[in-house]
Amino acid sequence: MKMKKRTIALILVSVLCISCLTGCNDASARRDKQYSEEMKSQIAEAIGYPDLANFFEYAQLKEIYELRDDPNLICYWYTKCEYTGKWVYEGQCIGYGIPYSASITSPDMVYYNSSGAVVSQAEPNGIYTNGLSTSATWILAIDSEGNITPDYVEQSIRVSQNKIPAKKCEDWSLPSNY
Repeated sequence: MKMKKRTIALILVSVLCISCLTGCNDASARRDKQYSEEMKSQIAEAIGYPDLANFFEYAQLKEIYELRDDPNLICYWYTKCEYTGKWVYEGQCIGYGIPYSASITSPDMVYYNSSGAVVSQAEPNGIYTNGLSTSATWILAIDSEGNITPDYVEQSIRVSQNKIPAKKCEDWSLPSNY
């Protein structure tokens, strides 16, 4: 019976310690957030906010998003030749390509467990992409027969709606009808 009481007491003390540590971290985070908010308020009072009237950058980004949303957008893609620095014409593709590190779901999820940790969240295919760092791009390439296949490219890449000038490309990479 004494052993059972000691075990229960030990568990309760452990839970209290963890709660205290979590609470201390929460209090520290709240204090840091409050300080940041106070500083932002002082900056706003002393300097003010930008006087924006045209929202031009926002409008540009909105237009880019809308243009990229065209499933029939045919582009041309090139990779960079490491030796000469010229572009190597690879062919046509649909759209601008998708960075390999892009994901459909948020890679992290705040999960309030005993440690208050941020935990990784898997993609719909079960793969975890958080912390992924790569310059790779997915391209929906169109071959000479009109077939579409995804290509995974890890070189410097350029995708454009317009063909770039032939003089900037490796001659050997250009088809005769370029």
